Amino acid sequence: MMEAGHNYIMIMMTFIDISRITSLTFSTEYRKLCKEFFTKMHLFYFKDISEHAMETHKRVHLISHLFTLWLLFQMLFGVPLFNLVPMYYNYAAGRYKPGGTQNSTFEHSMYYQYPFDTLTEIKGYIVANIINWILSSLCVIWFCMCDLILLLMVFNIWGHLRMLTYTLNNFPRPSVETTITIDGGLTVTSAIYSDEENVHIFRKLKECVDYHRRIVEFNSKVSDVFGPMLIIYYLYHQTSGCLLLLECSQMTAPVLMRYLPLTIVCTQQLIQLSVIFELIGTQSEKLPSAVYSVPWECMSISNKKFVIFFLMNVKEPIAVKPLGIANVGVTTMASILRTSLSYFTFLRSI
Repeated sequence: MMEAGHNYIMIMMTFIDISRITSLTFSTEYRKLCKEFFTKMHLFYFKDISEHAMETHKRVHLISHLFTLWLLFQMLFGVPLFNLVPMYYNYAAGRYKPGGTQNSTFEHSMYYQYPFDTLTEIKGYIVANIINWILSSLCVIWFCMCDLILLLMVFNIWGHLRMLTYTLNNFPRPSVETTITIDGGLTVTSAIYSDEENVHIFRKLKECVDYHRRIVEFNSKVSDVFGPMLIIYYLYHQTSGCLLLLECSQMTAPVLMRYLPLTIVCTQQLIQLSVIFELIGTQSEKLPSAVYSVPWECMSISNKKFVIFFLMNVKEPIAVKPLGIANVGVTTMASILRTSLSYFTFLRSI
């Protein structure tokens, strides 16, 4: 059962890697998106707009830096752990000694069909072990680096939304206010933009609308390019979650040493990915209030109509929606975890 479950998980991870190679690495649209991100949409090119833009850039840069280090740590920790555990069991069982495989066979981190014996012959085992180290390193690179480039884009989209929200919340008010005292000592203050100010306000509103449109278009490109990868990735978590729990339920030391870290890492990746995606939706939900907070009552009729048009555009939250099917976020994550636990309970009862 242990080798069968292990092979199923490896087949699914191999399928994930192949899908990323075909849908991303060999994709022209993916390369165009990365070029646009690194040459146009990165917050580095917006940091000099204002002090708040610089502060947002520094914050996103720090988050991106720490997250990159975290993924590198996972790579450097995961590959040795994945390959050294079966090597340790082979050593503990004495299989490296002469005649050590007479009554047993070598354990591998991955099992493939070779034209030579890799289960009882030490030379074949060494060749297979080297290949396993190389393949597992490539696998984790595609896993982590594709996630990294996607989440760096998400962090920057969040930064753009944060900057737009701040701009709207700090919209300039009329320079001249008129205060009138009426009967009863009641003071009424009225502020109306002058004709010259209305021209400036229109330009600023247009800049905000164009900025919002640019963010939405880039987010749509991210959803389109990474959509197939995300659909397959979430399906992988849906199926692998219950299999990993089923393996860990055997509660033996060898099984826990091999599968418990993998279960923790996979669950953590699902949670981390979903929570970060939720940042975009949470930040974009602040936009309608920010648009409504601009001093529209002080504007000319044409500018008021422009604000209404802008408000209609920002009512729909921005979110990563792979293939236009559903938003990915905390709700999707909770559904996958709940379904994995249900499947695990069902398989345990068989």
